[in-house]
Amino acid sequence: MGTKKVKKNNKSVASKNVRGNRPIQSDSPLTFDLSNENWLKSVSVPKEKYTNKLKDKDMFIEYITELFHKVIPLIQRNGNDMIKEAGTKGWRHCHPIDEDKLDLVLKITEEIHGHKFNSQKVAGPQLWQFGVTQNIRLIAIHDYTNNYLTPVFIDYHHLIHSNDYYNQHDFDKFSYCPIDSIMNPS
Repeated sequence: MGTKKVKKNNKSVASKNVRGNRPIQSDSPLTFDLSNENWLKSVSVPKEKYTNKLKDKDMFIEYITELFHKVIPLIQRNGNDMIKEAGTKGWRHCHPIDEDKLDLVLKITEEIHGHKFNSQKVAGPQLWQFGVTQNIRLIAIHDYTNNYLTPVFIDYHHLIHSNDYYNQHDFDKFSYCPIDSIMNPS
């Protein structure tokens, strides 16, 4: 398997593979593939007014605990229903990435994973947002053929689908990236 650059202009990869709502083609339960090592990385894309950087280590600990204690187990237990009922019922924040947000998500993905992001890893990929708590949104690739999720990044501040009423207003001052701080300390 080779690696490819995830880029909006690469029509053979991004346009065909991540758009459209596809049915699950597997009877297996939804599982996670955590092999993309940078999915917890935080970046800022000022031109897009986007950041998923955090205030500090304590904020990261709070969010990562919520992610592994609540979000991932809930998705694991209810993932097939979330995908079948995308954007409806109790899963209104679980849906494929909207067409008008796809370019932004791909820019963030490329910023986080660079040109080494393996977009051909899954047979039938589609970018999804999973929001199952009031806080974080997990952005992941759903491989509908094998029925697994590969996390791409975490939208801690709801800036993919921002809302001035619900969003924090001081997130642009945050500078903490757990990967840079822990893996590459200064």
